[in-house]
Amino acid sequence: MRELSSVSCIVSSDDKYRAIDEIISSCSVFDELPDKEKFREAVHRRERIQSTGIGHGVAIAHGKIPGIEHPFAALGFSEDGIIFDEKYPEPVRLIFVIASSPSHESEYLKAVAAILSWVHDPEFRRMLVSGLDNDTTRRFQKMLRTQDFVPQNPV
Repeated sequence: MRELSSVSCIVSSDDKYRAIDEIISSCSVFDELPDKEKFREAVHRRERIQSTGIGHGVAIAHGKIPGIEHPFAALGFSEDGIIFDEKYPEPVRLIFVIASSPSHESEYLKAVAAILSWVHDPEFRRMLVSGLDNDTTRRFQKMLRTQDFVPQNPV
């Protein structure tokens, strides 16, 4: 299983579009995409249709790009938080960005389901945001580095 060098970064922007751009340009996981600019445009287009903020300080921005066989995901941390949507007034501090292929929907859904299983847990979100280094956060970071998306508590 391969491990990627950069699947997370600190985001300094207070605007969701610029924060997404920071993640795409800072995380080397996206260097493997056939066209990073088209991917960036796809994520922005999707975000304009409907905000990808899901509440609890989490957003899962995503875009589809042809020519890839599996999803690519990265995580941006915002220290101050970013308002993604008035529907969820809590600032987003954990911003996931996922690239997937329009022809591999099941792999995309698996990645989203795995990420959601982790961030659903308030204690895990707290540990992740605070940068705690323990077995749980290490397992999550390994999942991102290997891009092998598995639920927090696989059945």
